[in-house]
Amino acid sequence: MRTFMVRTEPIERKLGAARTGSAAAAVFAAVLMWLTPTRAVEVIEPRAFGYTVGDALQRQVIVDRNRDGALDPASLPKPGRYGRWFQLREVVALPDGVRLAYQIINTPMHLEAENLPSLDVHVIDPGGRSRDADIGPFTIMVGPVSSIGPNETIDADKVRPDLNPKPIDTSGLRRRILGYALMLVVLAAVQLAPILTRRLGWRRAGPFARALRALRQRALRASDPATRSAALLRLHAAFDEVAGRTLALDNVQDLFASHPWLAPARASVETLLAESRASFFDQAPPPARERLLSVALQLATLERNR
Repeated sequence: MRTFMVRTEPIERKLGAARTGSAAAAVFAAVLMWLTPTRAVEVIEPRAFGYTVGDALQRQVIVDRNRDGALDPASLPKPGRYGRWFQLREVVALPDGVRLAYQIINTPMHLEAENLPSLDVHVIDPGGRSRDADIGPFTIMVGPVSSIGPNETIDADKVRPDLNPKPIDTSGLRRRILGYALMLVVLAAVQLAPILTRRLGWRRAGPFARALRALRQRALRASDPATRSAALLRLHAAFDEVAGRTLALDNVQDLFASHPWLAPARASVETLLAESRASFFDQAPPPARERLLSVALQLATLERNR
């Protein structure tokens, strides 16, 4: 820390007058200067060594507000370039002074001593009077980025490897993305569950679906009339289960009244029941294998999509 005295111009003028006046006036001026408190500006300087191009350093100008007053903002330096070596990046006001942030913007060929610029600031005392404070330059040592001469070689074993960049913490971002993805999956499942249930049959198979499965697995492995009669009886059992009673051609309208979703198959069902009556009571042959499968498939599809 360096301390700089503030020039008290009114007292200096009194001393000048005393030199040309009487001895009594000189004594009076000396006593007045002795009774006037000394005002000082303190400067906290950065370290004086170990800098190269791009490095930042700070100077702080401190003033005792209770004793000396405050710095005049209009007298502070403005951000900008100062000479070949320094750029004043910012001027930050402090409660008891100011902080000046410099950056080195040049590099020497060899280690050199460079001076931070001097400052000429004004201090306004509690009484409102302005005083000058001259802050001299401060010397720092600035070195080159590399000091290898033209006849020197680099020992690879002494060169430090590049520093890897510090990993960015993405755990919070990953948790948010995972949460969003989970909510999207849940929303899609809620929207698609009814459709998938109907399409894939994720519910207990109905009477017509079970009849279709039985017709495919067992009853229609042969095409003889006895096997077709057994298949027809299996389909009649499905009709009776859906209708809740024994279904025949005479009461088939009750089936469509209580189950309107079967309306698209009305013609097929009535025709099949007519063929069934002719087979059981008029000695007609049972319906063909393809006919039974077609009606069973149509009824099972309507049952699944209702």
